[in-house]
Amino acid sequence: MKKEDAGRCARSWVSAYAEKTPGLLGAYISGSYLTAPAGMEWPESSDVDIVLIFEKGAAPPKVGKLREQGALLEPTCMDEEAFTSLGHVLSTHYLAFALQAGAILFDPTGRLKALHQQVKAQYAHRQWVEARCESFYQQIARSVSSYDPTATALPQKVNGWAFTTAITCFPLLLANLENCTVRKRYTAARCVLETYGLGGFYPRLLSLLVPEPLGRDRLSAHMAELEKTFALACGASGPSSAYPFRRDISPEGASVAIAGSWELLSTPHPEDAVFWMLATFARCHIIFDMDCPALGQSRLPALWAFLNSLGIHQEEDFAPRLQAVANFIPQLRAIAASITASREQAAGRASPAF
Repeated sequence: MKKEDAGRCARSWVSAYAEKTPGLLGAYISGSYLTAPAGMEWPESSDVDIVLIFEKGAAPPKVGKLREQGALLEPTCMDEEAFTSLGHVLSTHYLAFALQAGAILFDPTGRLKALHQQVKAQYAHRQWVEARCESFYQQIARSVSSYDPTATALPQKVNGWAFTTAITCFPLLLANLENCTVRKRYTAARCVLETYGLGGFYPRLLSLLVPEPLGRDRLSAHMAELEKTFALACGASGPSSAYPFRRDISPEGASVAIAGSWELLSTPHPEDAVFWMLATFARCHIIFDMDCPALGQSRLPALWAFLNSLGIHQEEDFAPRLQAVANFIPQLRAIAASITASREQAAGRASPAF
C-alpha cells in the first residue's frame, strides 16, 4: 500500500476507537511516517505510530501493535498533562517533532490544531533545539551513573547498554531538526553527518556499539540465530503477557523486528542493523526469563556469540563500555552544536538563542 493508504487506515482505526473509548481527547501520527515521501510504497517493516491523548487518569495500558486493513499500527496512550506546558512540549523530542508536523487524526475541540501552530512556530529556535539535545545528554549521564551490575539479569544489561549507547545518535538528528527514529537511528545519524561534511565522525559514534567492522556475512549468521530465538519467544506464554514490548515479539511484530533487521543488513552499511538486533535479542530473553527460563538458557549461546562479536565477553564488560559512552558526551555535544550552527547558516538566518 501507499503511504497515504497507511495513513487512511490509521485514521479509520482512530475513528472507530474514539467511538467506543471514553476520555479520548485527541490523536495524531508520530514517528517515521511523518518524514516518508508522499506516494511511496509503505514497507511492511514499518508501523504507523499513533499518539492517543486521554483525560487525566483515563489512559489505558499499552495497546501494542495491531493490524488495520493491512497496515501495522502502534498506538501509544498519553495523559493530557504531558501537553499542558508549551515549554515541556518544545523541549521533549517525541512530542515536539510530531506536533510541529501536525498530522492530526482526531481533534474534536481544536486543541491539537492550536498546539500544532504554536509548536511549529518555535520548533527551530535554538533554545528548544539545544534543550532537546540536552535532555539526551542528561539521559545518558543518568543511565551510566545509576548502572548497578548486581541489580539486573543479563537481558536487562544488554537492553540498557544498547539503548544508552544508541541514544548518541539522537542529538545529531535533533540538531538537524529531524525525527529521532528508533530502528534506523544509526543510518539517519550517518546521513546527517555526511550532509555536513562530518562523515569521519561516524566510525567513532558506531564504535561505541560496534568496535570493529563485522561485515554482512558475519552479521547474517547472528541474524539467523536471532530468528530462531525470536520464533521461540513468540511461542512462549505466561507472565510476559504484561511485558510492555510483548507484542513486538510476536508474529505481528516480526515485520519490524526481523524483516526490519534484514532490511538494514542488506544496505551497504550492515553494521547499522546491530542496535536493532541487540534490542530484539534482549526483548526475547526478557520474555524467556518471565515465561520459560530453561528455554532462555538454551538460547544464551547465540546471544553471547553476538555479544562476543561486539567486544562483550563477560557481564563485567558492560560497565566500562557504558562509561565510554558517558565520556563521549563532550565530543557529541560539540558535533551537534556544529550541525546546528551550519544548518542555521545554510538557512540564511540565525535562530534566536534567547
